[in-house]
Amino acid sequence: MPHRKRVTIYDIAADVGVAPSTVSRALSRPDRVSVDTAARIFAAAERLGYSKAGAAYSGEAHLAKTLVFVAADLANPVYAEISAGFQKTASEAGYSTLIINTQESGALEHRTIQGIIAKVGGVALAASRLDAGSIKKIEKQRPLVLLNRFMTGYTSVIPETERGMTHVFRYLSDLGHRSVLYISGPEMSWANAIRWRTATQISAQFGLTLTRTDYAVPEPASGAAAFNVWNNNPTTAVLSFNDLMAAGFMREARINQVQIPEDVSVVGIDNSSLASLVTPELSSLTSASLEIGKRGAESLIWQVTHRSIRERKLLRIPIDFIPRASTGPAKNV
Repeated sequence: MPHRKRVTIYDIAADVGVAPSTVSRALSRPDRVSVDTAARIFAAAERLGYSKAGAAYSGEAHLAKTLVFVAADLANPVYAEISAGFQKTASEAGYSTLIINTQESGALEHRTIQGIIAKVGGVALAASRLDAGSIKKIEKQRPLVLLNRFMTGYTSVIPETERGMTHVFRYLSDLGHRSVLYISGPEMSWANAIRWRTATQISAQFGLTLTRTDYAVPEPASGAAAFNVWNNNPTTAVLSFNDLMAAGFMREARINQVQIPEDVSVVGIDNSSLASLVTPELSSLTSASLEIGKRGAESLIWQVTHRSIRERKLLRIPIDFIPRASTGPAKNV
């Protein structure tokens, strides 16, 4: 049996049409070459049967079947739902999912991803707190999808925030509301920035005055602190970054004998299971979390199975507003 010639970086370079030095950089430091070039080199290395240190190139044969899902905070119901949609879809396609909780820390997110990126076939970032440079470095090493965050030049799966905010402010306007306090989420959150910007535009269209609180961690305690802001300058309605903060606001309102919705209407975002557990039940804007997770997994799997191509597109998922007992006619109208 004739001996098969070992594939070298020169063979890969000739196949891809780049310099051998470029192949060497891509195989050792993929963050130092362009995303497209790295993808083409990885695909050629796998196709030609390139081996390194006696093993299959980068372990692609088994790594491609493992995806990593990185969430800002799995204690938040919305991230848990996105994770569930992602994991179910991946599992049905024969992929396993490694789930990482970064606790709203960009530093922890960066450190953890760099520690495991060589062991997975693709990366999904849910509401990532990383800066643009760090995200670019990840995509140069592995297929990537962004969930609940949009960046030009990357595949992103996001909710149709403008449609949702239009539903909310039309509803409040029809109830006679004229002023709204927005309870702000984290400063580094893309979702918080887009919600505030969109709310500013849509509220003006319906003649509502909009103010906001300072940036805060998206948890009930921050919602309780926001009540003090509202109490110093009351508005007829409150829109919260998420249901957790809305629940904290409502609890503090009850402690201070402020009636909901008689004294102030409260709207959350995410329509999590919490919305039906608080009293009164919370009106909330859906976040399409399960669908975002599903579509994100589908997109990432497509990229993993087409390694020579980087799919870059924006997927916008429709969201709706679910009115419940926490909202009613504006006071004194």
